[in-house]
Amino acid sequence: MDLESWTPVDNARRLATLIAVGAAMFSFLALWLGAAWHPLLALPGGVVIGGLVWAAAFPLLRALFRR
Repeated sequence: MDLESWTPVDNARRLATLIAVGAAMFSFLALWLGAAWHPLLALPGGVVIGGLVWAAAFPLLRALFRR
């Protein structure tokens, strides 16, 4: 894999995915252990929160990397 050939959009997508996965895992654990939700109910909650974080982070990072 040639890392020098990545475009700013590639970098933004990969970093947004990394941030979203971290937020989803944190949310899943917080809902499960902190809020005492059933794990099968906390899992979709984490997925939804991760999706929202990705949807917010990707355009922001894409604009930032295009400068």
